[in-house]
Amino acid sequence: MTKIAPVLFLLFLGVMNGQNTSNNVTTITYEPPSISFIALELQTYNGKLRFGEQDNYYTNPDGSYVKHNDGNYPEIDKKSSHNVLSQYAFRQLLKIRHQQEIFDAMDKELFTVRKNDMYDKELKSLTAQEQLLVLANTLLSTEEQCRLFCNEKQQDCAAQFKDDGYYRPYTDIAPWGGKGATEFQQLRAFKTVANEFFPKMQQWGNSLYPENKIDGYYVGKTRLGTYDFKSGGYWLDTNQFHNQGFLLRWYNLQPKTTSERKLKHPNGSQLLLELSPEKAEAFSEKYDNLYLVFEVNVALNGIENYRMNRLKTLFTLVSPTISLYVDDGLTNKVGELDLGSATIKTR
Repeated sequence: MTKIAPVLFLLFLGVMNGQNTSNNVTTITYEPPSISFIALELQTYNGKLRFGEQDNYYTNPDGSYVKHNDGNYPEIDKKSSHNVLSQYAFRQLLKIRHQQEIFDAMDKELFTVRKNDMYDKELKSLTAQEQLLVLANTLLSTEEQCRLFCNEKQQDCAAQFKDDGYYRPYTDIAPWGGKGATEFQQLRAFKTVANEFFPKMQQWGNSLYPENKIDGYYVGKTRLGTYDFKSGGYWLDTNQFHNQGFLLRWYNLQPKTTSERKLKHPNGSQLLLELSPEKAEAFSEKYDNLYLVFEVNVALNGIENYRMNRLKTLFTLVSPTISLYVDDGLTNKVGELDLGSATIKTR
């Protein structure tokens, strides 16, 4: 097995001395086209977008959790709600340029009614109108949402659409005109969004990464598991990366080298983090998880089809260096692995 003693030495120092490495964990703001829309804030690492596992904001660098009665909890809770909505809204905006076909077919004056037998153009129009409702619920400001998605006769609009710094969950899709709205209210709300706001949404989406390429970092989370005395370390399981996090999925990695192909094995792979039993015991008493950070190039490859409405993404690794952290905020770096020399086993 290939030895990577310098990595383990750094790892040991980080554990024993509580050493933190600054990496400029910040957010990037995507300004909206007008005050009728919300701004999007996404997490970054080293100045580039962070994909995969995100900082959930509720875990402190020492591993403890922010409690409801802590003074900073409301601020963190609001920040988290904004981040979660921003991730979803960002994906919706990136899809817009690939949905031109359905939006060109969309009826902007009348609702397209679902029925058993529909012509292709009708089905595209219906799909576009449904997607427009998602975009409006996701991107419009609280003031505009209150105007378009709240029926004052049946709802307490001031209570439901509060401008208190919190953002509504993206799963909470309000109907046109609000609960119990008449067909006149519904159509009026739809036509307002279709004719007044959608062109700006479309322009905003088309302006984001027009070359369909994004540079950033993919973060995968794995548990330490059981120490392997025979191999002299912990096996970090890449299967735990699958189907988690923002925008990218581990199975969409496009390997270019022998090591990367082994790492991307269809049955899963494991990276050996070599550590002596003494150092491993001290480390495991303090930490349960590791966060692996890969620098990546992302390609946006359109959507599956207009009915599936799922954004396709692929990515490649920029560097063989994998940075290791013990917190989701990526503030406590404990070492690095070199993919070219690390021990990798497949199932």
